[in-house]
Amino acid sequence: MMETNTKRAWLLVAILVVGFSCIWLLPKSSEIRPTRLSRHLPSEVGSMVGQQVEVTGKELAILAKDTEFERWQYTAPYSRFTPPIQASIVFSGKDVNNSIHRPERCLKAQGWNFVRERQLVIPNALPDGGDMPVKEIVCQKARIDPKTNKVVKLENGEVFYDMQLQYYTFVGFKEITSSHYQRSMADIKGRLFGGYDQKWAYVTFSTTVTQAYVDQGLTREGFVGFSVEDCEQHLSEFITQLMPGMIDRDERKAVAMP
Repeated sequence: MMETNTKRAWLLVAILVVGFSCIWLLPKSSEIRPTRLSRHLPSEVGSMVGQQVEVTGKELAILAKDTEFERWQYTAPYSRFTPPIQASIVFSGKDVNNSIHRPERCLKAQGWNFVRERQLVIPNALPDGGDMPVKEIVCQKARIDPKTNKVVKLENGEVFYDMQLQYYTFVGFKEITSSHYQRSMADIKGRLFGGYDQKWAYVTFSTTVTQAYVDQGLTREGFVGFSVEDCEQHLSEFITQLMPGMIDRDERKAVAMP
């Protein structure tokens, strides 16, 4: 029995080695096809008004030199309780691996703890009325006092925390997916059967779950907090208003991939 298991283990190793070796056999292509996502975010989305946000030097330093950014902060001027939405796009360079990083790694490196992760779709968010796949992350982290670099605590001794909701997805030459695996498969398919490489736009949308402040007793009487469910609706409405005008309309239809 042990000998049989050993043979199976070596067979699995051999299959993996051959599979990864095939990557080197993929044809090289000098043609780079652009993402179908527009390069610039609008100054207004529905009733939300945007202001461009500068991308920090630290973020630029860790990514490839030909990586491009677009980031805006949107607020609702006629609704004082509606939390702002930050929309950010990273446009990959020739080296996708050094242009786009897994957002899960970045968030965890910033101290965010994940409360929930799941895949879902935003209905009617594409130009043809199709659904847009996104990855949802609900996360929270302890507030750090910048002066003392220590965790801020409430009067009752509990840790003061912030909570946020984030959606992200990737828009390529044709495919739209929130899956890193599907994005890699689309690149392999494009090179093998289309003879091209493609640029990707990594799009994120985030907002603050302000109900967390209400639950911690940090708001004045009458303040209306946004729960996770409220923030989901808030982001979905924003994305549905924004994305149809951001994706190129031509004879090719974007393919939403799970």
